[in-house]
Amino acid sequence: MGVVDGFKGAGLFAKIAVVLLLIATLFVWIAYTCTGWGEAKSGTADRIHIGLWRICSDNKYTPGCSQTDGWANDWFAACQALVTFGFFGINVALFLLILYMFVPSCQKNGEITMATAIICIVTGVLYLIGVIVFAAKLKEDRGDFELSYCFGLSVVALILEIAAGVLAILDSKEGGTSPSA
Repeated sequence: MGVVDGFKGAGLFAKIAVVLLLIATLFVWIAYTCTGWGEAKSGTADRIHIGLWRICSDNKYTPGCSQTDGWANDWFAACQALVTFGFFGINVALFLLILYMFVPSCQKNGEITMATAIICIVTGVLYLIGVIVFAAKLKEDRGDFELSYCFGLSVVALILEIAAGVLAILDSKEGGTSPSA
């Protein structure tokens, strides 16, 4: 059985869920690795960009980045941990859903769809908490910072992840993927 047959044999909810998770995976990989979570202007020409793992400046005299690993900042460490759970959750859920749709021995296996749904919903909520902590504490600690594009990508990714979890539950109730003849 090929990929096309597996996709054709999948239920509508599983098809939508895999598309949502593919988009969420793209967004979460960008957001997780870039420094566009927050941005601040210091003066008129210089900008400071903060991400989960680096803080960078585009000052023309002293440009560069420094690592944020090991900051003695509890809220930032909590945010990193919660977003990391969401990051891995999206990736694992996509892997499980691909197994469910395209591997003949995994089709019609309700345990895989329920595991996918649980992972999506639980890690999506953890991701949401991490995003909320980042937004609230960044504004509280540094009022001159504004949320940026990676923060927005993260919000979209976690919404898509939770929606995919709900669709996985609906697919398991509908009867799931049927093997192609």
